[in-house]
Amino acid sequence: MTTHPLSITRPAILCAVFAAAAAFFWWAFYERYYKHRDCIEASASSCIAADGANLIGAGAAWSVLAGLLTCVSVFCLAVVLRRRRANRG
Repeated sequence: MTTHPLSITRPAILCAVFAAAAAFFWWAFYERYYKHRDCIEASASSCIAADGANLIGAGAAWSVLAGLLTCVSVFCLAVVLRRRRANRG
C-alpha cells in the first residue's frame, strides 16, 4: 500500500495570510490604543490625538482579534511542520 505525501502548500499559504492579518491588527491596536493609552486612561471617555482622531478605550479590542489570528497562524505553522516531517519519513 502506497501513501501519498500530504501537501503543505495550502496550510503554508493560510499561515502566511493569517500572519499578515494578525500583523495588521497588531499594528491597528498599537496605533489606535497602545500608543495613546496614557491619555485614554486619564480621560474617562475619549482622547483626541494629534492628527484629530478621537481615540477611545475600545481600541484595545483590536488586540483580541490580533491574538486570535496569531493563534490560528501558529496552528497552521504547526500543521505545515508536521506534514513536512511526515513527508520526509
